Amino acid sequence: MSRILFTNVKLYDGSGKAPFLADVAVEGDKIAEVAQCGKLGKTGAEVVDGQGKDLVPGFVDVHTHSESTYARIPSADSRISQGVTTDISGNCGSSYYLTGAKKASDGYRDCYGSFAAFADSIEKSKIAVNAVHLCGHNALRIHVMGYEDREPTKEEMRKMKELLAEALKNGAGGMSSGLWYLPGKFAKTEEVCELASLLKGTGKPYATHIRSEGEFLLESIEEAIRIARAGDGNLEISHLKTGGGQKNWHKIDGAFSLIENARAEGLNVNADRYPYTYSGTSLRMIVPAPYNTIDTATLCTHLKESPEYRKELAHALAEKASTPFARVIVVSSPFAEHKKFYGKNLEEIAADMNCTAAEATAALLAAGDSPSAAYGTMCEENLEKILAKPYIVCGSDSSFRAFGDGSTHPRAFGTCPRFFRIATKHCSYESVIHRMTALPAKKFKLEKRGLIVPGYFADLVLLDLDKFECDADYGHPCRVAAGVEKVYVNGALSYAPDPEIPRERKGRMLRIR
Repeated sequence: MSRILFTNVKLYDGSGKAPFLADVAVEGDKIAEVAQCGKLGKTGAEVVDGQGKDLVPGFVDVHTHSESTYARIPSADSRISQGVTTDISGNCGSSYYLTGAKKASDGYRDCYGSFAAFADSIEKSKIAVNAVHLCGHNALRIHVMGYEDREPTKEEMRKMKELLAEALKNGAGGMSSGLWYLPGKFAKTEEVCELASLLKGTGKPYATHIRSEGEFLLESIEEAIRIARAGDGNLEISHLKTGGGQKNWHKIDGAFSLIENARAEGLNVNADRYPYTYSGTSLRMIVPAPYNTIDTATLCTHLKESPEYRKELAHALAEKASTPFARVIVVSSPFAEHKKFYGKNLEEIAADMNCTAAEATAALLAAGDSPSAAYGTMCEENLEKILAKPYIVCGSDSSFRAFGDGSTHPRAFGTCPRFFRIATKHCSYESVIHRMTALPAKKFKLEKRGLIVPGYFADLVLLDLDKFECDADYGHPCRVAAGVEKVYVNGALSYAPDPEIPRERKGRMLRIR
């Protein structure tokens, strides 16, 4: 069995304890020994001299949408380059194996409808990081009911519960919902509670993009807590924010009170957050009622085929778009002709197209599918308040991206360093490292991960925390994090900034029991 000895490293073990100069020995995929610096023998070991730099557990990205990119980008460049060693996908109610895999051209088509087959496919992809997948409520609804705006029949509920039970039995990390998105927004609280009841006794979380992050933020958190009580009392609130503009920013203290009261009552409540004030989602989410209840494929088809329909939508957008056009930036699109618009807001795109911003938005959607956009509706002061809380963990809300891919939100490459830099304005280095490692590992039942102690898996990051930062922005979203020197996943060197250094992809599909 191969042995690696990290010596002369400043060890942050993930527990929240103060760091110390240490030696750490790795044998195979596990941590074998931890001792004071200079105490472990070097004979027969590959020695990595940290020269006083920091050694931390691999970071856990608790909120991703990577599942459809595992096969396309197994190198996981955007994760591994910032020190992420475990990726938790299937958030916001999405589960690729229940929806997109039906028409997939990659290796996932054969796993449509089966979590067990999906997990096997991920394993075969040999991705660079470990993977956990949640079972999404929206995907269950689409698989069984399509986009129907109604309650499920008893038979439909039975089918959804059967699919969820199969996923949980075969290692799904929990259940997620996206009650802001279609068709999740059609579901009543009781429906989600009934499904969440399958989590009882599993220790697995209910992770939710709540029904409203703006106007009805507090009511939506209350609903999430109710659903978690119907489950196993383990709640993860996705990308906690006060969205929808300045009129909602004052609600942050009320949100904290609801979360902290639930925690005091014994519920295991956490929230995650990406460290940006621009969110990222589909451009179609800007459309107002009644267009916001039409699924994306149908909406875009109508716009493509009917100039009159396009004109009607543009009029509605001009009257009551969900976000000011100047605060919406296009970051990617399925269509090459839109690439020239990346990093520009809708007002700037309208000037290029010589039309109004409402008409430009309708035209972008009329291409046949929805571009992705960043929405600037959040408050910088509230971001700082959120990241200072001890129960907030790190989530990028992004999929895997390759080096040089300019069509994404900067959070894909920059979440971990930016989270660290902002949070450590208010908290110690060791407490923030705990929130990026051991805390989420425990939350999501990642067995023997998140700490640097003997017997745990060797997911490790050697870096200089004082230099750990990333200057990715909306115009240059793929700039790589500074300060990261080496990343190990299950004992294998999986990333170093020097492309000439050989890397291995030793990530695993983590089936959560």
